[in-house]
Amino acid sequence: MKTFIFIPDTNKNAGLGHLYRCFKYSNIVKQKNEIIFLINKKFNKRYMIKKNSNNVKIKYFFFSKIEHSLNLLKIKYNYIVTFVDTYNSEIRNINFKKFSKKHITILDFKAKCKTDYLIDHTFYRKFNYHLSNKKTTINVGLQNFPVSYKLKFSKRNLILINFGSIKNKNLIYKSLKLIKNFDLNKNYKVIIINPYFSKKDFIDIKLKNKIFCIKFIRNIENLYKKTYFIIGACGISLYESCFFNIPSIAKSVAKNQSTNFKNFYSKKCILDFNKLTKLSLEKIKKNDSYHEEIRKVEINIKKYFDSNINKKHLGKLFGNF
Repeated sequence: MKTFIFIPDTNKNAGLGHLYRCFKYSNIVKQKNEIIFLINKKFNKRYMIKKNSNNVKIKYFFFSKIEHSLNLLKIKYNYIVTFVDTYNSEIRNINFKKFSKKHITILDFKAKCKTDYLIDHTFYRKFNYHLSNKKTTINVGLQNFPVSYKLKFSKRNLILINFGSIKNKNLIYKSLKLIKNFDLNKNYKVIIINPYFSKKDFIDIKLKNKIFCIKFIRNIENLYKKTYFIIGACGISLYESCFFNIPSIAKSVAKNQSTNFKNFYSKKCILDFNKLTKLSLEKIKKNDSYHEEIRKVEINIKKYFDSNINKKHLGKLFGNF
């Protein structure tokens, strides 16, 4: 039996993307192995899940000094595989070979990294992007994103607004105004996923009873099954929605998302949030092709995003660990 220790970025300034990406990678681990998450003790425990999608129990250890916790785990478990997903250079530069048989690092930017396996699922990432290291097996491209199943849609009458945990009311306000200008049918609902705002913050946008606000959701797939399109950021959730064949109107809201926006937009796999929100209502009414543009995006993402390919590739990759 192997023990996989996932170490996502759980510092107070980190978003939830690293944590939930690790949850998704844990789904690839074979059921006979153990799964441990090493979490900063100051992190909000409400975001933890008891089991992954394969019904495997997740054990949590909370650290103040990460190397001390790794030493304790090394004593308890024989064959450890460490899996790091963080922008924190201090954690990435730890000598994990002292604690584990094999070490894996998620890295979607250029940096020196001592690891056995480097995984970068950035869309259209070139293989030679990362600094070469003969001791490191480099895996780049969409086939490394942790999604291994298709989604069965039901009635698609939801529009999601999801910019992550960014506290920016104006972004959501612009999104709602854009949806209103699209003049969609009467049956749709708008769901805003954001920890900071509630429905009363957008009462001046006259969408009547169509707006619903959610602070946090664990099983977002339940919403994806009913989603027509998403307005949101260019982070991990964009990859996920594309693999589920849900089109997005997207905006880069962080420096590390700029490459994603550029690559997705160049392949016509997203619509540009900035361009659409700058259009006047008169121009939108004159050019009633936005439903068609959304359909085109859906067709394009089906060309590039195939969860069956990922399931086979990740199964083999994790078998090597």
